[in-house]
Amino acid sequence: MNTLEQIQQLNSDGQKVDVEYILDEDHYDLLMDLAEAETDDEEEEIFKQMEGVPNLPIMASVIELWENTVGAVMIYKEFSEGTGITMSEKSELEEELCGELSNDFSRFTVIINNQVVRVQVKG
Repeated sequence: MNTLEQIQQLNSDGQKVDVEYILDEDHYDLLMDLAEAETDDEEEEIFKQMEGVPNLPIMASVIELWENTVGAVMIYKEFSEGTGITMSEKSELEEELCGELSNDFSRFTVIINNQVVRVQVKG
């Protein structure tokens, strides 16, 4: 089983999870806004809005780990096949593949210290 198939299996409905975090969709949107913030002032404003959200640092880290793993696997595959890609193509392909594999950016499942850890985004 290749890595993308493993990621799909981990993210499937039938996967038993050891730890699951529920992330409100509004808080997920704040994380995405933070990633796109261009100034320190914008970041500070978003950090203020995030105060008091339980478990947000670990949820953000799980999402980042999941997205980086998917991106690295996709890029590795492209280069292994001799198909180089540009940074702009990388971003497009990552967003498309991450959307498909995460149930439209709603589920992120990884293995940490032999435990299956999931972040489920709920609206």
